[in-house]
Amino acid sequence: MLKALVDTNPLVSSLLSPRGLQRQLIDAWRRRQFLLLLVPGQIDEVSEVLARPKIARKYRIVPNDREAFIQLLTIEAIVLPHEPAPEVCRDPDDDYLLGCAALGGAHYLVTGDDDLLTLRQYRNTVIVDARTFLSVLAAQRG
Repeated sequence: MLKALVDTNPLVSSLLSPRGLQRQLIDAWRRRQFLLLLVPGQIDEVSEVLARPKIARKYRIVPNDREAFIQLLTIEAIVLPHEPAPEVCRDPDDDYLLGCAALGGAHYLVTGDDDLLTLRQYRNTVIVDARTFLSVLAAQRG
């Protein structure tokens, strides 16, 4: 089964836009089309972003929906061990994702971050946006 490390932004966006690509990504995960990998601290980061008053007001996130999503991530996603940053990304803050993805055997790193997307691949992990990853999943279903 495919393993994908999904960056924080697509995770947050999946709750903000019920009909967007990121929601389709999470729906595919919930249908067990791939294993969702996360980095240490990422669930807390998603929770913190979704709880921001500005985000909650703008997108009218119901607290129960936020809590249910965080609970789902906590129970169903695989949190990878911390791995030292490889220092290959032009944004050093993104390097930890690459290290964890490589250590965790992620086939894909799904992100909207151009600093990561420009790399295209790190070791055996292909770096793609949500649309591309959804295409990969669709091709697998045949």
